[in-house]
Amino acid sequence: MKSGHPQRVSISVKLLQERINAACRQHLGFQIRPNQWNASRLLIDRCIVEMPTGEGKTITTFLSACSLAATGQRVLIATANDYLASRDADWMSKLYNSVSLSVSSVTASTPQHVRSETYKNDVVYGTLREFAFDFLRHSLERRRKQPSTVPHSEFPQDILIIDEADSILIDEARTPMIITAPATHVDQAREDCYRWASDVSVAFQRPRDYVRVEDSGLVALTQGGRKRAIATQMPTTIGSLTTTEILHALERAILVNETLHRDIHYVLNENRIQLVDEYTGRRSADRNFGSGVQQAIEAKEGLALTRESEPIARISVQDFVTRFRHLSGTTATAWEDRAELQHVYNVKVRRVHPHRRSQQILMPPVACRSLAEKWVRIADETAKMIAKNRSVLIGTRTITQSEELSLQLGENEISHVVLNALNAASEAEIIAGAGRAGRVTVATNMAGRGTDIRLSETVRKAGGMHVIVSEAHAASRIDRQLIGRSSRQGDPGSARLFVSAEDEILTQAYGEEQSAKFLLAAKRGAIRWLLPKVLSAQKRVVRMHRKDRAELTARDESLADAMLSLGLDPHLDPLHESH
Repeated sequence: MKSGHPQRVSISVKLLQERINAACRQHLGFQIRPNQWNASRLLIDRCIVEMPTGEGKTITTFLSACSLAATGQRVLIATANDYLASRDADWMSKLYNSVSLSVSSVTASTPQHVRSETYKNDVVYGTLREFAFDFLRHSLERRRKQPSTVPHSEFPQDILIIDEADSILIDEARTPMIITAPATHVDQAREDCYRWASDVSVAFQRPRDYVRVEDSGLVALTQGGRKRAIATQMPTTIGSLTTTEILHALERAILVNETLHRDIHYVLNENRIQLVDEYTGRRSADRNFGSGVQQAIEAKEGLALTRESEPIARISVQDFVTRFRHLSGTTATAWEDRAELQHVYNVKVRRVHPHRRSQQILMPPVACRSLAEKWVRIADETAKMIAKNRSVLIGTRTITQSEELSLQLGENEISHVVLNALNAASEAEIIAGAGRAGRVTVATNMAGRGTDIRLSETVRKAGGMHVIVSEAHAASRIDRQLIGRSSRQGDPGSARLFVSAEDEILTQAYGEEQSAKFLLAAKRGAIRWLLPKVLSAQKRVVRMHRKDRAELTARDESLADAMLSLGLDPHLDPLHESH
């Protein structure tokens, strides 16, 4: 989407605000609230602004973008997904034009040949990944034209404002953004090797044949495991591969069996593997598993194997966003990570209060001995709520859990709809009806961010929407995101957390052996200890992930320094992983 280039006129801040208020009244039917003006001023001052759900983060971002773009600087606004980028640019275009600013959006479907013109607009909406990939593509193009020089990108790096800033700066910061090209050395021997590895991997046992490497989470064959692999009958076609390559394929097959599961970590879509983002619950169509893992999954699922890819350009979230002269953002949940955001990105977190006092009731958490018991108790609570003409939103961590809970609700004859990565095309329709009386919506984290659930008057009078968090997530702020779906803008509402001794957070924090002991203890006696243990597990996982991000940053900085000293570009000369 592109709005054109209206002639910019230098105006005072006061006149700018008057024009914006008039434009909002004319085009949107409302006037900017004081807390939105306050939040926009904080964004101009290099802050991450925490605003409760429903307080108008889109409008707030627009206000700050206008003030910053009016100084002649180009503003990039990073949204959670392509849909929101297009929607917000379209929705706000008349407002930007009213203050003589041009606006556009860039998405995965934007043709490459029009992107340079798109970035000439005063304000551009898009995802951070799309911005980063365009930065890398631009750098690659400059190198192609001037191969003897280390490229200096002309990609706009003035202002970056990030929506759902904690998701991008914290959750996604452990995954670098990589442009790849198909490798040329993939042949029939390698494909046969992956399929052989998938077939024989189920016979390999831990710890006899392999161990999990604690720091990386990868699988390493023991000496006995290597001997067992070499002694296993292999197709004659893989004889051209080295022993290292064969064992690498087997280790990846074992890793897939143990840690990556369909409808949890990935889905099948038109005979293709698509990753499911742990934090958003959405499919990531433009991302693949690397280092042979993608091919190991395809072999396991009986699909045609894609060619292995090799990195041609790479940049981390931290490296990319800190290139901008001004960084700020909005979210409903950043307070817990304010120290890390200050340390890594040099941005402060500031809270802006809602324009109406919250009426949300947080009900006491419920601890259960098993998943089966938890599903039953959630179904019982759901039935009680819809009997009162309230609506219910139940958040699940994975696609599989959403389907399991759906079966339980069906057994209890509770009508409901399911929203997950398998039916994402119906998201807008499902969310639009989620606030109706008696409506029950079971959703993965897709319903946690970027959605606006409006209540019917019947539901509002009955006590509002009730949110059930069916499992503690890896960070408490993700639970808060889901809880924030209810009680928006002073509406009534309630929320409750359910946990069980089988919850994944316990395994993530304490390991399989200790979590098995927790489950055994829960079956044998009282479980008053369970909720504190789950909350402690969340904090432990947060610390683990924070350490991972710090190590990634340190490793990237060290590698960048070494490569620059050799006359190499850290982004365009990425080191290939060895097999």
